[in-house]
Amino acid sequence: MAEATRKSMKGNRSQDTKPEIRLRQALWQAGLRGYRKNVRRLPGTPDVVFGPKKLAIFVHGCYWHVCPTCQRNRTPRTNHDFWQAKFALNRERDARNQRLLEEQGYRVLVLWECEVTKAKLPGAVERVRALLGSSQSSDL
Repeated sequence: MAEATRKSMKGNRSQDTKPEIRLRQALWQAGLRGYRKNVRRLPGTPDVVFGPKKLAIFVHGCYWHVCPTCQRNRTPRTNHDFWQAKFALNRERDARNQRLLEEQGYRVLVLWECEVTKAKLPGAVERVRALLGSSQSSDL
């Protein structure tokens, strides 16, 4: 791997990414509080967890987790086989973690990076609200 690529990859965060922060701020503004972030004792370390409601939320990056709807999931031109295998392993790990969470009684919501843009954020918050069974009105 080229040094420039290595340096770029080391800069990718695993938690507190901009989409995660954007979602958490929107949940807070909408009055959806009482969640924990990055709960390590749960499979996959969900980004947001509403423990008593048994709801685990993942905010997946479109590139790394291969979003089915947007164009950010293009495989790099160099080292194609490595990246195809990497993305396949990411998808397998995501499916395994979701299954393990469901076996523990959790409902799992996957929000894609492209779903928590400023324009689409109110819809994402409403999806969370619906799963929580909340009747509070949204300020978004």
